[in-house]
Amino acid sequence: MVVIAKHQAQLDQLGLATPAQVKNFKGERVKDHRGRRDIFKIATRDSSGKPLVLFLKRNWKPYKKDGLASLFTRGKVWSQSRREWENSLKLDSAGLRTCGLVAYGEECGLLWEKFSFLITESAAGETLDRFLRNCGDRKLRRAVFGALALEIRKMHEAGLAAPDLFTRHIFVEVKSGVPSFQFIDMARLNRRKKISDAMRARDLAALNVTAPLKFVSAKERIRFLKTYAGCVDRKLAGRIAARVQHLLKRRKFRTFDS
Repeated sequence: MVVIAKHQAQLDQLGLATPAQVKNFKGERVKDHRGRRDIFKIATRDSSGKPLVLFLKRNWKPYKKDGLASLFTRGKVWSQSRREWENSLKLDSAGLRTCGLVAYGEECGLLWEKFSFLITESAAGETLDRFLRNCGDRKLRRAVFGALALEIRKMHEAGLAAPDLFTRHIFVEVKSGVPSFQFIDMARLNRRKKISDAMRARDLAALNVTAPLKFVSAKERIRFLKTYAGCVDRKLAGRIAARVQHLLKRRKFRTFDS
């Protein structure tokens, strides 16, 4: 199955309109996850001739457990690409921006996914991770932190939570002093009538632990949390701290305090 939401002519021209074409595509590979999936950056032009940058993500060796999980929860197998597509739609409907959705395709068996792909437009601005490392303007940083805290609160109040809320998965763009954000790689998203304090702490800890200590001060972190919670919430702060300590046991988060 293939769903194309926009840029049909460009996909036809690039040879990205069918699963077979996508499998054979060769171009500027920007990431290869040990043969399980890869990501390509594609520079082209839209129908009006303006520059257009697309990203193609191919899932070659999906985890069977994910397919089984979707079968039990939805009654049918959803690929990782479809989950990310549907999650982006949920975020968009809640007023949070994601990358422009272009197309996705999937090949699924009775129990699990065999292959899938996702194509999106590029995000605007720069990753939050890069912003934190490079921006020394205190006023601008304060504006970004404040706006982001309210954005994350809006997501949670909409009944959505993201365990992969990492600084590299959030793009920030500032126009006329006003920050805006886009979320990428939202393959995992929880939807609840009400997001629990534990789930809020989980998301905020993921954000916190991917913002290294040497790039974000304690004062900035406290102000962010106060803006998010609307007050000094010591119970929530304690939950976040406990979750951070848990995450720091994982190798991929050990750059937090280095």
